[in-house]
Amino acid sequence: MTAFKGMSYGPIGEAVQAAMPYTEADPVGVYAAVLAQYSSAISRTVTTDKGRPVVLWTVLAGRSAIGRKGYAYGTSRQILNGGVGRYITARTVSGIASGPALVDFLFTLEMETLGTEGGVDGRALIVEEEWATILKRAKRCPTFSPLLRTAWDGKPISNKTKEGTQEVSRPLLGMHAHITPGEWAKYVSASEALGGSLNRILPVTVERSKRLPYSANTTAPASMKLAEAYRWACAEQRTMELTKAAEDRFDQLRDEIEERLINLPESISCYLERSEEQVVRVASVLTAAEMKTRVSKRALDAAWEFVQYSMASAEKLVRDAATTSAGTRIGKTLEESVIDALARFGGTATSSQLLRSLGNRANAAGLKTAVDGMDEVKSWSEKTTPGRGAPTIYYQLVDQDSAEVQPAQPRQEHKPALRVVTAQQKRKAPARRKTAAAVEAPQMELELV
Repeated sequence: MTAFKGMSYGPIGEAVQAAMPYTEADPVGVYAAVLAQYSSAISRTVTTDKGRPVVLWTVLAGRSAIGRKGYAYGTSRQILNGGVGRYITARTVSGIASGPALVDFLFTLEMETLGTEGGVDGRALIVEEEWATILKRAKRCPTFSPLLRTAWDGKPISNKTKEGTQEVSRPLLGMHAHITPGEWAKYVSASEALGGSLNRILPVTVERSKRLPYSANTTAPASMKLAEAYRWACAEQRTMELTKAAEDRFDQLRDEIEERLINLPESISCYLERSEEQVVRVASVLTAAEMKTRVSKRALDAAWEFVQYSMASAEKLVRDAATTSAGTRIGKTLEESVIDALARFGGTATSSQLLRSLGNRANAAGLKTAVDGMDEVKSWSEKTTPGRGAPTIYYQLVDQDSAEVQPAQPRQEHKPALRVVTAQQKRKAPARRKTAAAVEAPQMELELV
């Protein structure tokens, strides 16, 4: 609780403190989950004085079972029951792993609310409790990461379809996700971080705070203050401004953050490059929960404590990942190897081709069992030659967004070639036993090659 006390502030901090006797979750994890969901809920009407969104994207990083990531998210949902809870239930989505799917989802939300009494409302919240699965799938879409970055910035995103261009002029996208440190080491790539995709995210390392008895009450109280603050925030446009004392403090923090970035290797600093803006966003959300628009120095300091914790979490995850890569090589799963092999074959391959590529990783039965449990790959059998031979089994990558099988390349049937053989060429060929038919053959004949 020591780290949490420094960042706890206002109704959000009070709500998390009140919930802790009812959960085994890490209080910082609960705090991060509430910040992500609450900031998404108020993002339509609350902005910073620079016109920037206040959405916060948080990721809980902790070992399975020990990290209690699911407990943290579950407790945060209990805290936000009421007005905020209804928004979260209606606007939460998961499984988006491509740029076109992201734009289509946000565009559809706007179209569905066009002309309604409340006006266009494109707010959405991505919640991924198995974020590694999305990271793995998203690598196949070159537009997903750039569009995510643009959405966090609140700038227009678009996608061209057969019907025309879908454009979302003001994305209102929140995000909360879970991952294990081992998955972070495996799927969070340095290239994505250097490109800026991951410095928009606030990672938070978490672990179990305590063990509750089986008979314990695990229903945390809902925060009536946050429900009231949510209604206040949505009633009209709110612009969050820093007080003079907060502005002076922010200038000091900028120097501190910049110095820290200079002293870190780029492989780590690239995760922290949005820390300045993250401080302002967190402070704005904490202040909006107080039903105020003037951000105090105290709110800014609390926000800085949370962002500092996230910075330390990111540094630990990156360093641990580097140690893991140098010490123990993490092999690919059979499913990942199948996808890689199919990609090398252009998306489609026979069972024999795949088995040769996989080496001793699987036999025919093992390959079929693995593919049966994969959404990314389809299989079918097909007779390629007449006769009694067994049909050929084909495996093919599937486009996850359209759920259509990628078209296979046409197979060319092998036909024997013909060439003309003269009598002179025939005489030069090695002597062969002549049959009666050969003696009576003409001086020029066609020969199969």
